[in-house]
Amino acid sequence: MRRFAAFQSVTPQYIDTLGIRVTKGRTLNDQDSATSMRVAMVNEEFVKQYLPGVDPLTQQVSAPEFIPGKPRGKPVEWQIVGVFSNVRGAGFREDTPELNVPFAQSPWPQASMAIKTQGDPKAVVKSVAAVVSSVDPDLPLANVQTIDEIVSDALAIDRFSVVLFAAFGVLGLLLAAVGIYGVTAFGVAQRTREFGVRMALGAQRSGVIRMVLREGTLLAVIGAAIGLGGAYFVGRAMQSTLFGVGAFDVRAFGGVFLLLLLVAWTACLVPAWRASKVEPMEALRDE
Repeated sequence: MRRFAAFQSVTPQYIDTLGIRVTKGRTLNDQDSATSMRVAMVNEEFVKQYLPGVDPLTQQVSAPEFIPGKPRGKPVEWQIVGVFSNVRGAGFREDTPELNVPFAQSPWPQASMAIKTQGDPKAVVKSVAAVVSSVDPDLPLANVQTIDEIVSDALAIDRFSVVLFAAFGVLGLLLAAVGIYGVTAFGVAQRTREFGVRMALGAQRSGVIRMVLREGTLLAVIGAAIGLGGAYFVGRAMQSTLFGVGAFDVRAFGGVFLLLLLVAWTACLVPAWRASKVEPMEALRDE
């Protein structure tokens, strides 16, 4: 059965330049030449999927030989000499099996360079271009980007999705807050006569306000619980759309719950306070 793995030809300095952690075995070195035994390094995901329960350093993998300008050659054997931690390329959301072989054993006419710098990486672009030109004036140097720029470009669509969903979320939250306030305030205002009767029978103004807040809080908690349950299932559906978004974010859910609860309290408190200020006889006459 043919299995998939990302295939890369890298130089011995690749691991150290990108700061990749080697978890087992050794890295590729200058002794891994075109005339030496073919060797390879694999990542942890490769071992997890294809070599579970065995020592990867005792295994060989078979991969087609890549010859520039020609179709894929016959499969050749590569001895695994090292395992490195998973590295996600820009744009990838999940770990994928990866197989790295020495560039000297599988050369390719097109290559990308990764340069580790100190300070601003943009400051060394001209120096790098000059060095490349001194080696071969006809060799082009294109698509020069920092790691941050590569990651930023790869996440452009994700950022747009975040802004879009955030805008809809804020709008929905605002509409919900306005709706809660309007409905609750109208319902409390309709009870002005009831408040007048209660105060005429000896109820305290503070007691009336506490009663209204208690009833409003109960309704708000019930409604928020139902809404948060629905939000949880929507969050599960959105996990495949937004990278790194869980189905249940405690801070986000808690913040929205407290905001809606505050809106409900305000909607209850303002009309209840106004009604409690009205004299009982006036409240009864208004009806």
